[in-house]
Amino acid sequence: SERAAKMLREDMEAMSAVKLSDVESIQYEIVQIARKLEAEGKIIIASGGESAYV
Repeated sequence: SERAAKMLREDMEAMSAVKLSDVESIQYEIVQIARKLEAEGKIIIASGGESAYV
């Protein structure tokens, strides 16, 4: 919706810049947590394998 888009733009404008290395570090941590949860059988991560046709 337009209201949600406006709110998101306002939130992004209010945020300060973030170092790329910080972003990459947090992304790595998130991936490690997701892999651990998958190994424990708590989540299933879909692979980007074959394309589906309808």
